[in-house]
Amino acid sequence: MFMSRNVRWTQADYEKILKKEGLFAVQKHILKGFEEASLIIAKSKANKKILDYPGRIFDALKIFKITAVREYRFLHDRRFKFDIAIPDEKICKEFEGGIYSKGRHTRGKGFARDAKKYNLAVMNGWKLLRYTTADTKELNWEFRAADEIKKLIEGKT
Repeated sequence: MFMSRNVRWTQADYEKILKKEGLFAVQKHILKGFEEASLIIAKSKANKKILDYPGRIFDALKIFKITAVREYRFLHDRRFKFDIAIPDEKICKEFEGGIYSKGRHTRGKGFARDAKKYNLAVMNGWKLLRYTTADTKELNWEFRAADEIKKLIEGKT
């Protein structure tokens, strides 16, 4: 049985083309369907906004003249990484994305791994700050987060 990924063309449509124009024409139509599908997928991916929330906090920290590191691996024998870390002060910032869309941070295995990571961080002397997408709803939220980190460094908490 002949199957096509192009949803606009049925098997009967391809059989008509096959009778009328031959196998090469059918292959041409199929390839055109794949190209159109690929174009649609590429456009939808291009239009999808990828928001780098940790990056916005990182940039705000730069403005506050605080030296931070992204994707900092805090334990050499583990793969755990902080979104943002200030290693000299042992302060780390984690951004919990996808909390309303059943993302990795709220599903069983991801949540358990995060809990283990946070416990290991605290046991090794790190001060942990966590932020969520709910924090991003207020104006200039990234500067509030950077200011909280600055206050923690200065001991004004």
